[in-house]
Amino acid sequence: MAAVHRVAVVLLLAGLIAACAGSVPRELGTDLPAALSAAEVQAAPRRHLGEEVRWGGEILGLRNGADATEVEVFARPLFRDGEPKPDGGERVRFIARVRGFLDPAEFLQDRRITVRGRLVEPLTRPVGEYLYRYPVVAVEVFHLWPEYRATVQPVWVRDPYFGPWRPYPSWPYGW
Repeated sequence: MAAVHRVAVVLLLAGLIAACAGSVPRELGTDLPAALSAAEVQAAPRRHLGEEVRWGGEILGLRNGADATEVEVFARPLFRDGEPKPDGGERVRFIARVRGFLDPAEFLQDRRITVRGRLVEPLTRPVGEYLYRYPVVAVEVFHLWPEYRATVQPVWVRDPYFGPWRPYPSWPYGW
């Protein structure tokens, strides 16, 4: 009987560990061909027309049109689960064209988004006075991420029992 309890405990722990592991949101999928970077596509956009990509980053702006919304995104590299990293990248912007209306109250500047879709004709628009060529993704699915929170840094707390018999005056709280 003890062996059955051990097996049950091991299976329970394995299930808990698997539940904690990050996984790609179902709508973004995992079966993409070799990843194209936004910089590669920006350099030669017409060569990559029709190819499927999964890109993400921070929202810079939103333009609602009659039948589609264009989301301007500052591209960031993605974690394995598809979530955009908080920094890094190749300093490239792209436009995610989503069918229908997206509420600007929900798709705020600096929110993180990951999109999956096919590359279409690039757009050239001004950024300040500079004409910028944007790769454009015709979005099939997207995922809006919650605010990114880095790992918690320890807070040092003064030890109330510090004295000559105890050499350490403080320790990291929460560790």
